[in-house]
Amino acid sequence: MYLNTFKSVSFILVFLAFSLGSSLNGFGQTKTNTYDIVLAGFTIGSMQADKTTTPKGEDYQIHSKVEFWFFGKIHVEFLQKAHYENGQLMKATTNSDSNRGNFLTSVTWNKDHYDVDANSYKFHNEEPINQIINSSTAALYFHEPKAGDVLISENFGMLTTVREIEKGVYEIDVNGNMNRFHYEGGVLQKVVLENNIKNYTIKRRVD
Repeated sequence: MYLNTFKSVSFILVFLAFSLGSSLNGFGQTKTNTYDIVLAGFTIGSMQADKTTTPKGEDYQIHSKVEFWFFGKIHVEFLQKAHYENGQLMKATTNSDSNRGNFLTSVTWNKDHYDVDANSYKFHNEEPINQIINSSTAALYFHEPKAGDVLISENFGMLTTVREIEKGVYEIDVNGNMNRFHYEGGVLQKVVLENNIKNYTIKRRVD
């Protein structure tokens, strides 16, 4: 039971981002988004997502922290970065620091394929991806997808296909877990991460 709960927390930290505002500097335009991470009605963490557009492409950075008590204190800090050029993913890294260990994942474009070295709690994947990737889970939090879109889970280095459940609600399978993204007027409102113990929710923070 503890293992499943901890794995579910890890899944929470894979999924991120929503547009609340933007700032302009000499290097590009940045949108910064903030969220609450909720478990059983209690806020257990927070998340900030940044998307920066420059003449060279787009960069995403996701930073979140979760901390709660479940037969012991559980702490996870998550940092994810993804770089796109001309709409194609070129490199993504995910670093998670927890009281169950530190894990690093990298996905890197290499001539005609992606080299994958994915590591998380009780998970490892080195299967290369032999097709160009144009979207990812991070992008879902900035852009409403379409049914049939193929994207990558940066943390697991695995492809998944978007399925529309109803208008504005989309589902993806990430390593066996079904996750739903809810949009209103093209704007992401929440993400529900389902598992066999508890549902976790990432909610848009409105200040």
